[in-house]
Amino acid sequence: MEMEMEMVGNDPSLYRDMIKKLAYPVLLIEIVNEEIDHYRLFEVNEAACALLKLPEKELMEKDVMSFFSHLSPLAFSTIKNLFFTNEKFTTILDVPDGNGTMIPVELNVSLNDIEGKRIVFCLLKEYSTPCCYHEVLKEENNYLNTIMNTTQSIVLILDKEGRIAHWNNFTESFSGYRLEEVQYMKFWELFLEKDEENRIIDNYLSGKIPSDYENYWLIKNGEKRHIKWKNVVFNDPTGNLEYVVATGVDITEQVHSLNELENSKEKYKTLVSSMDDFVFTIDQSLTVMSVFGKWIESNGFTKEMFEGESIEKIFNGSRLHLDAARQALSGKTTEFEWEFTINDKKHYFHSVLSPIILKDHVIKKVVGVTRDITEKKTLEEHHKRIYEAVTSGVVLQDSTGKIVYANKNASDILGYNKEALITMSSMNEEWEALNDSGDGISGEEHPAMKTLRTGESHSNVEMSIYNPARNEKRWILVDTRAIFELGSSEKIEYVISTFRDITKKKEMDLLLKQSEKLALVGQLASGIAHEIRNPLTGIMGFLKLIEEGDDKNKLFDFLPVIKTELEQINRFTDEFIELSHSQDDEWTDVEMGGIIQSALTAVGTDLNGKQITTVIESDFHDGLLLHGIKPQLKQLFINLFKNSIEAMSPAGHLIVKLDRVEDKARIRVIDNGKGISKARLKHLCEPYYSIKEKGTGLGLMRCLKITHQHNGKIYFDSEEGKGTVVTIELSCLE
Repeated sequence: MEMEMEMVGNDPSLYRDMIKKLAYPVLLIEIVNEEIDHYRLFEVNEAACALLKLPEKELMEKDVMSFFSHLSPLAFSTIKNLFFTNEKFTTILDVPDGNGTMIPVELNVSLNDIEGKRIVFCLLKEYSTPCCYHEVLKEENNYLNTIMNTTQSIVLILDKEGRIAHWNNFTESFSGYRLEEVQYMKFWELFLEKDEENRIIDNYLSGKIPSDYENYWLIKNGEKRHIKWKNVVFNDPTGNLEYVVATGVDITEQVHSLNELENSKEKYKTLVSSMDDFVFTIDQSLTVMSVFGKWIESNGFTKEMFEGESIEKIFNGSRLHLDAARQALSGKTTEFEWEFTINDKKHYFHSVLSPIILKDHVIKKVVGVTRDITEKKTLEEHHKRIYEAVTSGVVLQDSTGKIVYANKNASDILGYNKEALITMSSMNEEWEALNDSGDGISGEEHPAMKTLRTGESHSNVEMSIYNPARNEKRWILVDTRAIFELGSSEKIEYVISTFRDITKKKEMDLLLKQSEKLALVGQLASGIAHEIRNPLTGIMGFLKLIEEGDDKNKLFDFLPVIKTELEQINRFTDEFIELSHSQDDEWTDVEMGGIIQSALTAVGTDLNGKQITTVIESDFHDGLLLHGIKPQLKQLFINLFKNSIEAMSPAGHLIVKLDRVEDKARIRVIDNGKGISKARLKHLCEPYYSIKEKGTGLGLMRCLKITHQHNGKIYFDSEEGKGTVVTIELSCLE
């Protein structure tokens, strides 16, 4: 029904009065701003309040757009354009009442000018007689939408301008964009590279849209994905392009495989061509009703092989798969892998079963989207054979830490058979894991679990585990790496651990360390005996002369020499105690320029005594900071400065240079002393080896110990007659 009303006698009050008395529900809607869809209710009558189950005041305050919020943007835009083109419109539409119930109404609208305002006159008539084709259409749309959203492929609906009108759930997940973000945007502005964009625009707008096509998409996270497209063009009655349905499959992995495995080119082409999905439907009797998809014919199958067959036969009577189908009929989406043998060839599939929910939540059918994974299974077996050939142990753990694969060498090294390992994880207490210091390693501290949590790789981790087959502890060297889900750089799917048995190496290292310790003890004992025996021999000689001589007063003549020899023994014991003493000084943030200046001040008397000039060169106005033990660092440079002073002639030059190389502080102590020969240079820092006449070599050993304690390095570079450069590298603070 259409109704147009004109203001009688140009009297607004009479017009409003007529509206109020109409028996049919009427809404007057004022167009405030058409461009931004801003509308408000201008007047309503009692019949409209009754139909919509709202009091007049509450109805007048209601947002007009709420009546159309259930419509898609495309549907609302279509209705709006028709109305503003013809200034009148009639349709059947669902409208929400005050309880949220959708009421089908016959809606007649026309545009009028009232009181200087643009007013939309809306006459509503409750539409109680259901339309048969309308209900069938809704049910069919629901069915098609379920299939569309179940398909694990990209599905796009584009208008004639190339704008995105709609897409399925998989496309939203794959692209990283929500539909609301990109709806009505042109797809090439989002997903295509610039060098391809112009060609695509020209082809699309001219109607030259290929049915099959491949190109790259740039998705939201910046990844470049290779897509294989199938396009279907729909034209209006005049033959012009109306919209396009584009279906795409991500074949990035297959394309990469082809590039990387050129020697197996034909095999991987077969893999790519067989990855197309096919779809089948199952009714409540668990019978396959229909099968469709390109995969069927391209793989030598026919629909008749599936249609009309019970899934019990197709799934080889597997209770697991039958239960999955029943769960789908009860309303739950399920997925599983299955196999099907035909012509003596076994095919493997992965299926996702989703219920088709019709009106009143009735489920009559299940749609199954299926992918052939035969080649994937073959590759998995191929990889397993490779793992079996690797000499190291290989273990693959899932995202929970559970072991899902172990090769034979892993079984031999760990002392468990493969079947037992598959039931275990890093959290099992049976490992009795210990670190290199002999402390226990909990499941959370296992390098594989750390990799699962952080994604970071771990290399050369030494740990011992209990081997039940040998009934003993065995040492292994472990490397771990994360395997991320396809298309993701954050979500970890697996962690792979490779390891080898290093028990024999650990035993040999222990023997070597013991031998080195014994050799060092011998060297220390020899050095100590030498350093103490020499002054003691002199002292005892003087005492014997005094004892055998007649003049006891000569004791006073020998006392200075005896005192000097005793001081040498005391100085040696001080150096030895200082070297062996374990410092408990506090670690703090220290500024290296201040440490250098303090050390120079400590040797100031020696510098002045030989009239040696000093220079500190540094590029750091704010100081060079590192974390360390301040007294020890000061002692390090005092020892180095003393060595330089003793090596230089009077009026020598001592230069200290401070700079930074990446994250290291570099301090160079440069003197112009007599230098050190290459033969002697390689023995520096060894105990009881010194280039000084009465040196013990313990001072440089002390320098080496302090440097290593601060995780640093010390280098010596010297040339006889030209001087020496000592370089210290220590870790800087950020």
